[in-house]
Amino acid sequence: MFEIGKEYTREHIHTVCGGSKQAFLPTKNGKVVAVCLRPDLNPHAPEAILCSSGAAARAAGRTLATQSEAIPVFVRRETDKYHYLGQFTAAESLTSPLACAPYVVNSGFTLGQISRVIKLKPVTTTK
Repeated sequence: MFEIGKEYTREHIHTVCGGSKQAFLPTKNGKVVAVCLRPDLNPHAPEAILCSSGAAARAAGRTLATQSEAIPVFVRRETDKYHYLGQFTAAESLTSPLACAPYVVNSGFTLGQISRVIKLKPVTTTK
């Protein structure tokens, strides 16, 4: 599907995974199908991702927080070039301002703009 360390366009990610080409947590059939992050907004990625307080981000964050399936995680390196980091699952969801505060530092968001922090863990695959 994707190769760790390679770069992909949002169009390619959309073709493989589905969901929105613009959303950072594209969803399809009620599930988050990928994570596409900007490092300036998610300085702790992929270990922790920030969900803004916008309606779409809140809903997608809530979905991802309860989802057990592994999904591909990408971090944007330059315009429309997303570096594939591997498959991850949600490990923890933080919603209290006190718990979220350390992750908001250097993110471009204020604490009031964040609805949740989702901590991700890599999925190890055996061959």
